[in-house]
Amino acid sequence: MTAMKRESGGAVSYPAESSQEILYKIFENAPDAILLVDMEGRITMANAQAENMFGYRREELLGQPVEILIPPRLAARHVKYRAEYGAAPRIRPMGAGLELFGHRKDGSEFPVDIMLSPLEVEGSSLFLGVVRDTTERKRIETQAARVREMYLKEVHHRVKNNLQVISSLFYLQSTYTSDPRILEILLESQSRVRSISLIHEKLYRSPRLGKLDFGEYVQDLVADLLRTYDIQRESLAVHTSVDDIHLGVDTAVPCGLIINELITNVFKHAFPAGRVGAAGVELFPLGLTDFRLVVWDNGVGLPPDFDWRTTNSLGLKLVHDLTRQLEGTMEVRSNHGAMFLIRFKELQYKDRS
Repeated sequence: MTAMKRESGGAVSYPAESSQEILYKIFENAPDAILLVDMEGRITMANAQAENMFGYRREELLGQPVEILIPPRLAARHVKYRAEYGAAPRIRPMGAGLELFGHRKDGSEFPVDIMLSPLEVEGSSLFLGVVRDTTERKRIETQAARVREMYLKEVHHRVKNNLQVISSLFYLQSTYTSDPRILEILLESQSRVRSISLIHEKLYRSPRLGKLDFGEYVQDLVADLLRTYDIQRESLAVHTSVDDIHLGVDTAVPCGLIINELITNVFKHAFPAGRVGAAGVELFPLGLTDFRLVVWDNGVGLPPDFDWRTTNSLGLKLVHDLTRQLEGTMEVRSNHGAMFLIRFKELQYKDRS
């Protein structure tokens, strides 16, 4: 056996034959599949794990196009990507952000991660591909995602139940007074709590984790308000028009409260003495994260000197504050009724830890 040499500084050097043997053992016994591929895309070398992973004997792989290890549905696209990589080779993961799959000899597919590196060996350009089977990792990730989804749904369910208890307490409190002003306050508070409770109920039932169908929510919210204030649909038609919009809870709660306040104001003030008419809620996107909310009615309109910035109305003060919370702006028009136009952004979740 050739002896090792210890050089100055404590580093250990090996004779050339020993170094090559160690490198080959590292290559051959690596836990990941390792492939050497030439510029034409042919496999020139494969380790033992490549045989185990893909089900081919080594001699079956050598000289074959590397696409033999890629699902046929993806092979043609891979040829293009391989050519692009050959034009500008560098160390990088393959298909960053994409789902990658390997293809076994028996035709089965499995998820993989691939790291690519360019090599120069005896004047020839090669690509080194390190392939890792991620089947177990994907299984664990999927299981964790399901657990997280179940946990979040349970949280929304419990929040909804707790809010319904609070709503019931407001109702019980209202049975102990006959003061019209106090009854109005309790009824408004109850409707605000229910508008939030409805959001958590929708999130609990939503197939999209953390997002609710806001068009469905608006329809149900308006229907609930019509029942709460005993509004007959024959006397007041409320139209809803919401695009296919899904919002997270951080945006849905203030937006839902804004709609609750504005529609409640319509019921209370826009149609006095049994006057009939119509109102509406419209929401549509202005971009990826920007939206425009319009709440309108064709009732008596706003007073000539009305200024929503200085009003004593608690509901409109809430609307103002909630619009600011949504990083939005509000415009108010009064012409053959009233119209509130609010432009806002979908809030991005911020870690509060």
